[in-house]
Order: sequence, then structure tokens, then C-alpha cells
Amino acid sequence: MSEPNDNLQYTCPNCSKPCSVPAGLAGQNVTCPNCASVFFATPPEPPPPEITLPEHLPFFKHGRRKILEQKFDELMAAGGKFDENTERELVQLTAELKLDDSEWHKVRQEKFLQAFQPIQKRMESAMMMTDDDLQAIQDLERKYASHLTLEGTAQIFRAIYLLEAKHELPAPISTSLMLDAKETAYHYTPTTWQQSRSHTAGYSGASVSVPTGIRGVRFRFGGFTPMRTEEITPLSTGILYVTSKRLLFNGESRNTTVNLSKIVDGHLFSDCVKIDKNTGKPDFFTMSPDQGRYILALVGVLKTGVKKRPVAEREEAGNADESPEGTSTDTSAADGA
Repeated sequence: MSEPNDNLQYTCPNCSKPCSVPAGLAGQNVTCPNCASVFFATPPEPPPPEITLPEHLPFFKHGRRKILEQKFDELMAAGGKFDENTERELVQLTAELKLDDSEWHKVRQEKFLQAFQPIQKRMESAMMMTDDDLQAIQDLERKYASHLTLEGTAQIFRAIYLLEAKHELPAPISTSLMLDAKETAYHYTPTTWQQSRSHTAGYSGASVSVPTGIRGVRFRFGGFTPMRTEEITPLSTGILYVTSKRLLFNGESRNTTVNLSKIVDGHLFSDCVKIDKNTGKPDFFTMSPDQGRYILALVGVLKTGVKKRPVAEREEAGNADESPEGTSTDTSAADGA
């Protein structure tokens, strides 16, 4: 167990340089001393206590299951990974504890997902899946003899990392749009197109009313100034496409196109992205932060130059927004041992 004053060694997910972090900061977001980016410092696993079967078993199931969980931790600490010997001992202990045969499977799956949580938290904090994250997941899969299926935001987190850190484009997608020659579509997402619009909300100013001597008729002198405000106004709901040449919004009532050459800046907000152009008003497109960051990264790479992604990874990733959120584990490969 690390003392509070000891230092733990990490690799920054942004610059890939080693970082020395005080043990007391483990389990928190820390700042890389090399590039000043923030990442989650995964705490080290504490050693489990040694477990001996009590003379009298607990009456309630949760008490007996706790003994099985503690034994699982003890065996994993001793052997370092799940193997045939570990499975044999767990099967025997499950029977001695008079638990259902499936309990040790459930314990392994729960422990595997618990070990994955720090990695998941780190990815969600950085909003990307780095090579180190992939390696850590593969190490967990070997350790627990299980397979983790990553879905939803995990795919787009990986795509963000490949774009921002390696300038690697995703695989092209097929669309029903009429694209220009040598134009390739890379991404699409549902959104609402918005722009700033002026709205009149009453009038302000001073005036004087003077009677004319005619009943019901008065002269008014002075002036009223309309009170105008700028508000972000929804213009249409539709699909935003990112191609090699432009942002193309195909809306239900209105369409718009922004050539990549006209984009001068982009800003990420909690519920939308803002696209600044060299002419005209900025465009706002509503979406989640991960989708917004992905689109801004994709536009940045398309404007500055690209390199191809490895073929195997392009085939594996597909379109980043087609998978539902969540993760699942598959332990069937090891269960047959």
C-alpha cells in the first residue's frame, strides 16, 4: 500500500509523457506538469485480506456471498489473473457455501466491471480513449479472462483521440446526399440549426400629449425607440453532415452549407457548438458535448491535413454515433475452461 507521501507514476493521456503524482492525489483529477492538461489519476488497488471459511456459515445469502467475494480477491491477488485453478477453487467454495452455481460467474463479472470503472472515469473526464486506455482494458480482459464490449460514447471517445492526437480520419460513411466530385462524407448527427436574431420587445422614450381643442383629438410630440434584443433562435431541425469540403445541414424547413474554407473558429458549449465564419452570423448546432468535440476535431483535421487510420481500426470503429451507450462483458470464452 502506498504511503500518502509516496509518488505514483502515470502516463499523461494527452502528451504521453510520464508524470509523478503524490499518492494522496490518487483517485482525483490532476494536472500534467508537462502539458498542463487534466487527467484522472487511477488509484492503485489495495491488497485483499486473507479469507478463511468460518466454522458456522452465515444464514443469509449476502453474508455467504461476501465470503465468496473475499475469496475471489484473495485468489486474484495470489495468482495475478483468473485461470483454471482459480475457477476450480471458486466452484468448490460456491458449493460449500451452498450458493447457486452461477454466483461465482456473477462475482467475476462484478469485479471486472469494478476494475474497469477508474478507466471509464478517466475516459469520461478526458472525453477520449487513448492507446494507454486500450492497453489497460486489454490487460483487464487477460487478468479476468473476460471480454468487454465497448459501446456508445466509447467509440466516439476513441475517434476524438485519433483525430486530436494522431490526425487520423475516421472511415467514410455513405449518404443519400448529392455530393460534389471528390467530396467524402465522414459523419452525421441530428441537430437543430440556430442563429442570432433581433427581436423587438416594446418601445422606450419620452413624449408629450397636447390637447387641440377638438374633443378626442390630441397632438403627441416626442419619439419612441423600439427595444431590440439579440436572441439565439432555432431555424430548423435536421441532420448535420461533415464532409471533406463543408458542413452541410439538411433541415426539415431550411438548409444551409458552410464551406470549411470559411470556418475561422469553433466553440464547444454544454449543449451546442458555435461555428464562426469569415462572413455572416455564426451558426449554432445543438448536440451533446462529445459530439460537438468530435465535429470540431474532425473539422480541424480536414482543414489542416490528414493521414489514414489503420485499416483494422477503421473497420472496427465504423460510424461513431451508431452504437447505444453502455458496456457489456462476455465471459463465455473462459467459462468453458
